Amino acid sequence: MSITPEQRKKIFAIQRQHGMNEDDLYSVVEQVSGGRSISQLTKEQAVRVIDQLNRYTGQAPEAGRKMASKAMLWKIRELEKQLGWDDDPKRLQGFMKKFSGVERIEWLTHQKAWKLIESLKKVLAREQKGAV
Repeated sequence: MSITPEQRKKIFAIQRQHGMNEDDLYSVVEQVSGGRSISQLTKEQAVRVIDQLNRYTGQAPEAGRKMASKAMLWKIRELEKQLGWDDDPKRLQGFMKKFSGVERIEWLTHQKAWKLIESLKKVLAREQKGAV
């Protein structure tokens, strides 16, 4: 079954309420459904999009999924600087999307942040090894 009008209104209400830009909204839709069309969502996909938006905006309990800590986010930013990626935010964003399925650092769960940190450390180690 297709998305209901109420679900559609809820999605756009969350977007407006939290000042989320269209790109971020459609990124969440794409993560859930594989496409960027809200009107093509099924009812079940719409529920998952709403849940994901609520998690990202801090409106839903995480039900066992803790978000990344400030220390983890700091470590990711430090590794980004060490890699020389801090002058181009799309580098980290692309790396995160590829390895974590997440486009914004604030959306990382604790587990995904930990895996991202470990991946960034490996990239840094390879770069340092190659520079010697």
